[in-house]
Amino acid sequence: MRLQIVISLVVFSCVNSTFAQKGWTHKKKYSTQKNAVYFYWGYNRSMYTPSNTTFYGPDYYFTARHLRAKDRPSTDIRIYVKPTTASIPQFNVRLGWYYKDGWDISGGYDHMKYVMRPGQTLVLQGYINGTTGSLNGTFSESDGEIPIIEDELHYENTNGLNYITVQLNNSKPIIKSANSNFALLRRLGGGFGPVVTQTDFFWDYQQYHSKLKMAGYGASLNGGLRMDFWRRFFVQTSITTGFIHLPKNPTIQHEDHYAKQAFVFLEWDVVAGFFVFLKNSKKCDSCPDW
Repeated sequence: MRLQIVISLVVFSCVNSTFAQKGWTHKKKYSTQKNAVYFYWGYNRSMYTPSNTTFYGPDYYFTARHLRAKDRPSTDIRIYVKPTTASIPQFNVRLGWYYKDGWDISGGYDHMKYVMRPGQTLVLQGYINGTTGSLNGTFSESDGEIPIIEDELHYENTNGLNYITVQLNNSKPIIKSANSNFALLRRLGGGFGPVVTQTDFFWDYQQYHSKLKMAGYGASLNGGLRMDFWRRFFVQTSITTGFIHLPKNPTIQHEDHYAKQAFVFLEWDVVAGFFVFLKNSKKCDSCPDW
């Protein structure tokens, strides 16, 4: 029995020595080191610039000038905390990897909601034929602003305006605690990618729901602050601004009815996440301790 114990100790010592020579480090990890992986989930608010939005189908082709829109946050706090409803509000989700110290690449998407403001008066340019309401005929700038009845024309992407991006970001610590269990970092970066929409469209007193589809693309810049706790968890807030172009956004499913527009958005988000550290073969004496 004693011999077995001695042999076991020798084997353990050899294995431990072998791993030490390979250089797998067990020193303190830091959140921006190479091969740090992070995941986060959170929620956002967004704003949009007015856009000249063109609606067209077999019997109409017109542009609503300076159409205004807003987001639609959920007001019931229970929706945010229940796992079965957490994806209903305007949310952000992302998975990222630090491919070198301080620099990460990530993939994810921002689920925003775009809602045409009701009660607008808009300048229309173009023609509309065959409708039963007041929006019928030929329109020009000389007609001035026309009151828009919501049942005759309403346009929204509430399920939603999904901006799917690949991002490149740089992180740099601003302050950190003496024991490195807390750090405040600034983050700067940018991204681009497709925009997937689902459109709810009210047209001539009928309501239509399209399916999810890729309707355009976007590009953006972002900046923010991140607070790291115990090198494993973080809370982050960011401001993102960008450009979205929807050249052919279906409004009535399986028919040739579309909207096209371009606008600038401003988004504010608050997210929470965690880090996972992949093995790094650096020798321990060269590994930073933050």
